[in-house]
Amino acid sequence: MIKNVKTQLSPAKLARLAKKKSPLKIGLTGGIGSGKSLALEIFRQKKIPVLQTDILGHQLLWDKTIQSRLVKAFGPDILGRDGGVDRPRLAKAAFQSPRHQKKLNSIMHPAVRRGMTRWIKEQAQQKPVPCFVVVEVPLLFERGYFRFFDGIISISANALTRQKRLKERGWSMAEIRQREALQWPQERKNQKADWVIYNQSGEKDLKYALYKLIVLF
Repeated sequence: MIKNVKTQLSPAKLARLAKKKSPLKIGLTGGIGSGKSLALEIFRQKKIPVLQTDILGHQLLWDKTIQSRLVKAFGPDILGRDGGVDRPRLAKAAFQSPRHQKKLNSIMHPAVRRGMTRWIKEQAQQKPVPCFVVVEVPLLFERGYFRFFDGIISISANALTRQKRLKERGWSMAEIRQREALQWPQERKNQKADWVIYNQSGEKDLKYALYKLIVLF
């Protein structure tokens, strides 16, 4: 067993993955403060193509069709002085109620999925074709993205560790609890993932675990 890594692949799924054409589509998720961004940077350093769906979503806010739909749903007050969607204003409008969140999701998630699919196709046309690509989706299980991937990695850390990291970034406990309320508990994500990477002890051990995982692909 690889240090800090728990593998939960069934023999049948392992056999299916072995028959898949490159690149394998690997989803990456985990609780807030678990170390997802650091994991992505480590993959980048090893020349593995990575995509953050949050960044893709931010880019899509400049798409005129998306902007028009968001303004229709939430009103012109979500626009900033530059004419683009102001993310804090959009968040304030969208998180007023579950109904507003559902509106936002119905606009953004299909567009994010299309962008993600397009990006993966572009990676498959590279020479040489990468063995796998990694896509970070914070709400991978919650929003049904897990169905899209060949395998799922969950970056895991206990609640106290994650809260400490977030407080060091300037988050308040109220902000942490509000964000956590929108996500599955870390333990539930871990149960559903194919690989769980335990990121409690720092970057050195996380690098070791991910390097050892990379060679399995």
